[in-house]
Amino acid sequence: MSEIALNKVIIELVKQFSKPIIKGAKSIGKDALDKLSVNLNTCFTKYLERNYDRYSKTKTLLYREAPVNIKDFYVRTDLLIAKDDVLKESDFIESFEKNQRVVVTGTAGSGKSTFCKSIFIDLIDNPIGVIPIFIELRHLNTKKPEKLLDYAHSILAEIEPSFSKRQLEYSLKLGKIMLIFDGFDEINSELRDTYEEEIINLSGVYHNILILISSRPDTRFSSWEEFFCYEVLPLDKEKAVTLIGKLEYDRQVKRQFLEALENKLYYQHKSFARNPLLLTMMLLTYEQIAEIPNKIHLFYEQAFLTLFNKHDSLKSLYKRKSFSGLPLDDFKKLLSSFCILSYSDRKYFFTEDEINQYLKSAIHIAGIETNLKHFLTDILDSVCIMQRDGLGYTFTHRSFQEYFTALYLVGMANQNRYKIYNKIAFLNNIDDVIPMIFDINSDLLEQEWVIPRLEELILDFATIPSTNDGKIIILSKMYDYLIVRQWDDSKKEVGVAIRGDVNRDSHINFIVILHRLYHGEMNNYIEKRNYKATTEQRKIENELIQLDIPESGLNIRNISTLREETKSRIIGSGICESTITYVDYARFKLDQLKEKHKEKQFDLSNLLLNEHL
Repeated sequence: MSEIALNKVIIELVKQFSKPIIKGAKSIGKDALDKLSVNLNTCFTKYLERNYDRYSKTKTLLYREAPVNIKDFYVRTDLLIAKDDVLKESDFIESFEKNQRVVVTGTAGSGKSTFCKSIFIDLIDNPIGVIPIFIELRHLNTKKPEKLLDYAHSILAEIEPSFSKRQLEYSLKLGKIMLIFDGFDEINSELRDTYEEEIINLSGVYHNILILISSRPDTRFSSWEEFFCYEVLPLDKEKAVTLIGKLEYDRQVKRQFLEALENKLYYQHKSFARNPLLLTMMLLTYEQIAEIPNKIHLFYEQAFLTLFNKHDSLKSLYKRKSFSGLPLDDFKKLLSSFCILSYSDRKYFFTEDEINQYLKSAIHIAGIETNLKHFLTDILDSVCIMQRDGLGYTFTHRSFQEYFTALYLVGMANQNRYKIYNKIAFLNNIDDVIPMIFDINSDLLEQEWVIPRLEELILDFATIPSTNDGKIIILSKMYDYLIVRQWDDSKKEVGVAIRGDVNRDSHINFIVILHRLYHGEMNNYIEKRNYKATTEQRKIENELIQLDIPESGLNIRNISTLREETKSRIIGSGICESTITYVDYARFKLDQLKEKHKEKQFDLSNLLLNEHL
């Protein structure tokens, strides 16, 4: 869209937006009304003009030299609502107008942020009288604690100082502003509960408010009663082919890759080809190797090697210029050191001073001599693992930070490995660091962390009696609250959920990670022992909902505070059974892993030391 055409669209959108607000504010007097009109028009016109260009263009792994328009490469995926209701991407805006409050979840690389940016652009290109305000939640980590509404107002007041918070609140009341909160999962874990409460309060105070949130999957969203949860669906074959077709890349390589993708590659490597980021990395690596690795860490390794050796996506095998001059092994060692230091502090955005300090510390612990500025230039402009973002820096994609953190943790020689692994595991249990370590060296992770952590869990449950009170004690050791979860307008279902810090070092969070590592086996174990609730149990469950569980949830951390009739209904509803199954699986897994590694050590001793002779 040309600049002149864009200006016309924005002016018309702001008129659509302002008209009902001005109409509803006639009682404030002519002078105040005129001032309100000027403020609204000036503030939002400037905001949209400034941010349209910012959010319509981005740098990617392929486009490293200059930002490109997301319309030139982005393929918006369909969304899943509930269990089997698929929403076509073209129908999202219409659906959103109806539902008003939406959380869009997706795994790393599924395109959540780009989706939010595309919605921001759509609301300007195709106006419906709603002004989108884009808020990158990760920036809240680097600021003093601030209310979300205050932060949103500060973004607008920076553009037009006379624009008041009251004017913003009035616009929200009329449902004329869409707050786009991008990256809930990037908020530091100790701040998430606070901002979760704020978002829910905003939803309650402003009946007509429009809120769009993006995040990696998180169980907390199921308890947000006014919010609809949409899941980003993986790319089907047609969308995968369309995405690659839109990318500017070496023509011959792209043609060969598309042919392979159409014929067999998509089905052979679905776990990669259905994810936009990983599919792009497949194209990057395809030129250098005929086979795509099956393991995710080998895939990231190959993608990094390609980025390290190749600089221009439009030129076949163009050799990069290195500013630091570091060989590959030293470069990886230093980058891994930087990633573990920043990840352990949950730093995803860096000021100039912060990135220099982290790089200085990384150079020290890696024991590598190099020029800090030259290395920074390499990770920004040569391999493009990071990018400039306003006055600061971010990772091109957080999954690279997680991969190199895992790489460091596998290779480190440290007596405190268990403590370090344990800290990293619960910094953000929806990240992929622990699964990535497991993918690189499962034996190491099992021996150094999984087995000791299982032993801790089993020891904590060892003395609990096999009584009804014992069942409730097990439940209380896993969970904080019983809550009522509403899946749709017609059905309520009781469920257990963690209220508080979902990333704390707790038994249930360890079980969640355990499921990510052994999901197939664990699912089979649970399915064999699961039962279908009886009619009587469902009746008691409904009584529990009606009589015992308040809107804020039933605190079960201290079971001595529970009434006897409440405990009776908890037992009678059968909701303790799945938690008991988790503990049983932990016992099974501990015995299995101990036997497995005992046999491996025996076999190794026989092979290397000839002890069998």
